[in-house]
Amino acid sequence: MSRPLVGAVALAVAMGPTLARAQNAVAAEHKAADALAVDVALHKDGLLIGQLVGASGKPSADATVRLTLADGRKAEAKTNADGGFAFKNVRGVARLESDKSALLVRSWTSGAAPPNATPAVLLVEGSEIARGQHYAGPVANSTVSHTKRLFANPLFLAGVIGTAVAIPVAIHNADDDDPAS
Repeated sequence: MSRPLVGAVALAVAMGPTLARAQNAVAAEHKAADALAVDVALHKDGLLIGQLVGASGKPSADATVRLTLADGRKAEAKTNADGGFAFKNVRGVARLESDKSALLVRSWTSGAAPPNATPAVLLVEGSEIARGQHYAGPVANSTVSHTKRLFANPLFLAGVIGTAVAIPVAIHNADDDDPAS
């Protein structure tokens, strides 16, 4: 077997577990994104109902709630005295937002809704939520996000590992000094 072929086989064997971990990391990232959306069972005519409350749980009366559907359609509704709101003809994924909160919603017909789907949305505003230990700002977070995507790329990891293997081998093979006698 030639040296390059042996090196390629060794690299493939070494990369197997790394590629599996990278694929698992990407799958976990998708699961985390799914957890951020709320499943809601719609009522007749695609009616989505909900309530807007403050961080203390008190209903927010006469507030504006905006709905943006995945196809770009938008709608607005004013809350009643109990903080209630409703939107008709909702389909698929939608973003609900008020002045102080936002929520991603996956809407389902009553027959197709998963068991964990709720019949109404609870939109809580003013609840400052920090997800993580430290917020470093948009530039640092963008850099971290880019770096995560880079290291999740199997081709990038193959290049890093290949370089880490090739450099010591090249240094060893370039050592042409004869042993001292």
